[in-house]
Amino acid sequence: MGTLNVTILLCFLLLMPLHLVLGLEAKTCKELSGTYTASCCDQAKCVVACSKEGFTQGGCEVIVKTKKFMVLCFCKKEC
Repeated sequence: MGTLNVTILLCFLLLMPLHLVLGLEAKTCKELSGTYTASCCDQAKCVVACSKEGFTQGGCEVIVKTKKFMVLCFCKKEC
């Protein structure tokens, strides 16, 4: 019975790193869209522009600078 417990424990210890590695997510890179130039960001148009630029996601984000704010189109993809 003791050898069976040791065998199970060793298998568990060998498989645990695999479980941890598979759970990691890829890093997401975010860039300002190079083709979307509208003054007011439209979510649907931003997604289309990002797709044409080779990104997998896109979205409008609020940027605040010196008491002014802008809504810009940012594109995202896994690095």
